[in-house]
Amino acid sequence: MAAIFLYPKIDKMIGSPNPYILNFQDALSKNHRVVNARSPNRGILNFFLFFFSADTFILNWPETLPEKKFGNIQEGLFRVFLWLKKTFKKKIIWVLHNKGSHHKGENSTTRQMFDMLMVHSDFIITHSHAGDEFVGEVYPEHRHKVHVIPHPIKGLLGKGRYHPENKKYDFLIWGSVFRYKGIDRFLQFCHSSSALKKAKILIVGKCKDLDYKQEILSILPENAEFRDELLSLEEIAVFADQSRFTLFTYNSKTVISSGSLIDAIRMGAVVVGPDHGAFKDLKKYDFMRTFGYFEDIPRMMEGFNEDGKKIERDRLLFMKENTWENFVNKLEQITGI
Repeated sequence: MAAIFLYPKIDKMIGSPNPYILNFQDALSKNHRVVNARSPNRGILNFFLFFFSADTFILNWPETLPEKKFGNIQEGLFRVFLWLKKTFKKKIIWVLHNKGSHHKGENSTTRQMFDMLMVHSDFIITHSHAGDEFVGEVYPEHRHKVHVIPHPIKGLLGKGRYHPENKKYDFLIWGSVFRYKGIDRFLQFCHSSSALKKAKILIVGKCKDLDYKQEILSILPENAEFRDELLSLEEIAVFADQSRFTLFTYNSKTVISSGSLIDAIRMGAVVVGPDHGAFKDLKKYDFMRTFGYFEDIPRMMEGFNEDGKKIERDRLLFMKENTWENFVNKLEQITGI
């Protein structure tokens, strides 16, 4: 049984229904002691409060520390933590979710964080082959640390099955609404595409950027609806059941894996997403379709064979192979925790 510090610590779900960290903590706790499981979220300070209680530090999105409140101070303290880690021979497992900052783009601060994490991490876990390729291209000397384990998945959400009939919408787009997701670009394409001009589109997600919200509303097609609200996964699953496709319009090449993609699979959706990262990895399954350009989407819709039985066989196979229990077992085998 290992003594593990899991970062970040989530007290409650604010701004996103993605329960990744909570699921991770629950799965680890079956075989190990998560030392900060019952601690309130104190951010970077918890690294030091639990330093001598933990043997292993599992870090998710630590590269975003400079983007948080008092980011310069948090980055400085993280450097101190890395020095202590080396001095006291602690183990770091870095879960590499993204290639960079979705919101800040390419910048020197984020790159410095990546540089430090590549050097000081003992193992780098990524949920897509895109993560392995990224390290191989940019940090080839550290590629031996990288191990690909598909994003784990919990049980079905809602009906959890794909029913071809009685669909109210052609596309469901859900999740927090950010610029990097490219929703505006897709809506603009719909205006220019004769095949998608009349597509029925539902967008569900909270948009905190008021300027971006106005941009979306100004180009919203006649048959599209935008619900600016945060809904539970169970509520979103109802809309997924009413939609032919759940669409991810990601415009950012920083995306390696997506918790929303995994939740869409749990909802019984047929997923359409960009041909990179985890979307590309999963296109061998019948519930996944990918596009290189938005122009590919109308052709994909025309050629889509709504074989509900094949879709469900693939979904159940994927879910059986990639449980949270299996994920932790693979993590134990790789890292020796």
